[in-house]
Amino acid sequence: MTTPQPQVDIHKQLANFSNYLKKKGLKITSQRLLVAEKVFSMESHFTVDALAEALKDRRGEISRATIYRIVSVMVEAGQLTEHNFGQNAKYYEHIPGQDHHDHILCLDCGRIDEFVNDAIEEMQLKIAGEHGYDLADHSLNLYGKCVELRTTGSCARGNPDDSGESASN
Repeated sequence: MTTPQPQVDIHKQLANFSNYLKKKGLKITSQRLLVAEKVFSMESHFTVDALAEALKDRRGEISRATIYRIVSVMVEAGQLTEHNFGQNAKYYEHIPGQDHHDHILCLDCGRIDEFVNDAIEEMQLKIAGEHGYDLADHSLNLYGKCVELRTTGSCARGNPDDSGESASN
């Protein structure tokens, strides 16, 4: 089951990002704010390549290397989560407004779905306790092949050659 994407207050998140930059002694530049604004408006997991494509009308002003650096700062600020789904690129999603969720990924088309399962959550807490841990965080990724691609030969939600922009949450 896919979890619905919550609404993000972009202005509030930009203010939080600006405060983080100030606290770290980093300049608040138009490039940083433009990239952050685009990130907070994205509704799905994305790669830096997909983000650069979404910013292509501003590409002359923002290099791919700059986008990578800004994304890294946003991860440090706790506003983005970085995922390594075992594919050729890292995927990102913005954290503000999101509840905890896990992922299931299609090995053929790259589709990414989010889900929450209370039984899995309880099992993880139980296992951690049995091993003498207080669970602080976890990440669960399931990998498989989506039925849509297998039955129809194509998948409307993803494509193996996609840079990640259409991979849905």
